[in-house]
Amino acid sequence: WLKLPALPSPLTLPSAERTNQTNNSMAAMLRFLWAMLFLILLGNSFAQEEEEEVDDDEPMPSDGESEDPKEIIEQMDKDADGQLTFKEIFDGIMSDEDEEEDESSKEEFKAKLQKHFTASDSNSDGKLNEAEMKVLIAAFQNDDEEL
Repeated sequence: WLKLPALPSPLTLPSAERTNQTNNSMAAMLRFLWAMLFLILLGNSFAQEEEEEVDDDEPMPSDGESEDPKEIIEQMDKDADGQLTFKEIFDGIMSDEDEEEDESSKEEFKAKLQKHFTASDSNSDGKLNEAEMKVLIAAFQNDDEEL
């Protein structure tokens, strides 16, 4: 791979020339180690990208999470009634979010959720069934498209 020139025996070189030769050897070794470290890191980043690739034939939601109303209800339904209240949805989403969310972002999301929740609750019972969840999801998707 990497051929280094043959070095004369240190015993045959004068003291100053030995020191210079040693410094050159150390500098070459350090360059070699840095190059190896770079190649290792580069290879690791390519490996991570390959692991993260997604099959293009497989339909995936734009945000990487499930958008199937039935699955969402199963995940967030705390009282197991098959429907989601505003609190169940808000708490479920906030539990998935980073703890570092600022209060203004939470309040902005809460207001948007309240608006869409009310509009999606066609029978005004304070709970969303599967059909109403589809309407809620579509409302949020439309918000994202408008931005």
